[in-house]
Amino acid sequence: MSIEKVFGRFIPKTKIPRINLVLFLITLGTTFVGGYLQSRPLVNLGLIENPWQGAIAFSLGIMAIIGCHEMGHKLMADRRGIEATFPYFIPAPPPLGTFGAVIRMKTRPQDRNSLFDVGAAGPIAGFLALIPVTILGLLWSIPVPIESVKEISSLPEPILLKWLVDEVVNLPAGSILLVHPLVFVGWIGMIITMLNLMPVGMLDGGHIWRALFGDRILCRVFRFNISLQRAISLIGVVITILLGYWIMALLMLYFGISGHPGPTNDEIPLSNGRKILGIGIIGLLIICATPIGLGF
Repeated sequence: MSIEKVFGRFIPKTKIPRINLVLFLITLGTTFVGGYLQSRPLVNLGLIENPWQGAIAFSLGIMAIIGCHEMGHKLMADRRGIEATFPYFIPAPPPLGTFGAVIRMKTRPQDRNSLFDVGAAGPIAGFLALIPVTILGLLWSIPVPIESVKEISSLPEPILLKWLVDEVVNLPAGSILLVHPLVFVGWIGMIITMLNLMPVGMLDGGHIWRALFGDRILCRVFRFNISLQRAISLIGVVITILLGYWIMALLMLYFGISGHPGPTNDEIPLSNGRKILGIGIIGLLIICATPIGLGF
């Protein structure tokens, strides 16, 4: 076994397991097909020259965002001495072609600082990837007179996307922006970031909030302990429902109700710098929030 230096620490160098590589290649294919199907109508509108162009851009864009997100977790876990798997990409039918990716921590973080770092590294890395992807897509988008488009379908815009559109695109009055597939990729990346940052169970947001606030018992109801982590998780589920993501909320409720195991040493306090970064991450959740329908 050879040794590789990562972030100043020496860790064993391991090969990517075959199943991870196979899932990556399958997801690359399904996202390519999804991008191709989405791009065919754009050819008729003159936005792109051929659907293959849109397919390649869509597939590479979404795989880059998801890959950066998961490798952010993996590399930080390696840095903190936590054994973790390589990303498992999850293929899905078109038009998206993927349900994202996951990694699994095989050992628990040593303390709340390590738990915070692993939880925050993924969303931050994914965010840094989706910004240039979205900007490139906006630069390749075309403004056209609104009357020239027979059918208009629009996506709910998070605050971040509105900011980027205002800064990048000079949209004339009475016109509409025909967006390149990469803009849709960036939009998906913002939703992925938002959902992962929900403070529920073993999601990235669950790791971050567990590190920030611990898991003290709030009250006891019918011999059932209501911990701070469970209470925050339920709030996250309710917010997800109100934003319109019912299926995701049900999955959060199923997998997150059991709570969070926490680090092996819960007594070491979280550093002040990480507490400040936690406020920034809450801001990231807000600007990526994308309501697709109120749940009431």
